[in-house]
Amino acid sequence: MTAHSTPSRPGGIAGYIRTGLALDGALATTALTVFHYFVVSVSFFGCLVPALVFTLLVGWQPTHLALCLGAASLLPLAPAVFALLRSTRALLERRADARGGRSFWVAFGAGWRRLWWAAAGTSLMTLLLSYDLALFGAADAMLLFVAAAGAGVAVLLIAVCAAAAANAGLRPVPALSVAAAALARRPHVGLSWLLLIGLGIAAASLPLIGSALALFLPALLGAGIHICNDALRMPLTDETRRAS
Repeated sequence: MTAHSTPSRPGGIAGYIRTGLALDGALATTALTVFHYFVVSVSFFGCLVPALVFTLLVGWQPTHLALCLGAASLLPLAPAVFALLRSTRALLERRADARGGRSFWVAFGAGWRRLWWAAAGTSLMTLLLSYDLALFGAADAMLLFVAAAGAGVAVLLIAVCAAAAANAGLRPVPALSVAAAALARRPHVGLSWLLLIGLGIAAASLPLIGSALALFLPALLGAGIHICNDALRMPLTDETRRAS
């Protein structure tokens, strides 16, 4: 009887451990993906530095200067949301190979060039709602109106940024029409965005773990928005331009 040599195989548990701990293993890939989510979230917070400085130095005041400065501090919000959606889409598709920080800032620069009108419109709507709150804030009906209008502006801004991210080179009027049509056809998707934002803010306010979770919150919200859009089939592509 001839003895045949069998190739040596790594032990079951030890082999799985060595595979998981390899530089291209599951553990390293997951850790790098989590790090990219952290970088994207910190980058988004960096875009909100003007609003943070305004809050710390000026704060809410019913004066013309304070209201104008507060609205101006939100100018980077539209390109920041656009960059967040672009970078989190890359994270969902390429995970550890997404280069989250670089993709965010590249998209942020593109957002300034493509969505300057959305940034100006968001600041203008914020200014108008701030004046309403300053002049008629004592009335409960006005408080409800400002809150509802602010939520509507936030949903429309996300839809515009998502439409611009899905359609390269989309001009202002088509981008706004695509976003408005998508929200009209799928209004429950906008409600899911508000629910995600509300749950994220509530989770960030939790004791002990809230502050740590907040460091990942923007990227998680961006990924959640994409998941909702894909699951609920949000129509964010310019169908007329695709057919032409």
